[in-house]
Amino acid sequence: MKKIISICLILLSVVSLTAFATSAVSTPPKNTEPPVSYNVRFGFKHLDGSLSTTGYTDSPGFTATNTNTGSDFECQLGSSPLGVYLPYQLPGTINNLPAGTYEFNVLRGQGNWTGYGNVIATLSPEMIGPDGYVTIYIPIAWEE
Repeated sequence: MKKIISICLILLSVVSLTAFATSAVSTPPKNTEPPVSYNVRFGFKHLDGSLSTTGYTDSPGFTATNTNTGSDFECQLGSSPLGVYLPYQLPGTINNLPAGTYEFNVLRGQGNWTGYGNVIATLSPEMIGPDGYVTIYIPIAWEE
């Protein structure tokens, strides 16, 4: 009987101690993965070095071509109330562009009054501005 009482007391002690044991506080894992898509806004880098994301352009839009997959994305600018073909109103945006490296270009305008360069960029979280957009400035190579 003493053995049974001793075993019961030992078991009771073990159960009591584990009931008061505290579990370690776990912190949720930090999300270290980059966003899977980006909101991209387009603007121009003018010949004098100034940057703009508003105003009018002779271009009807912008393109983004993924350099790894070849997937094309396009942004069509709306015509201003001033005319059917010219000018088009900035800004241009592509929302939810998948992560990756892209070649960004400008669609040629109706009158070809401006020549544009291109930009190759890998979208990254560091590029996101306070408003949630990555801004890509396409260089203007020449203007008439």
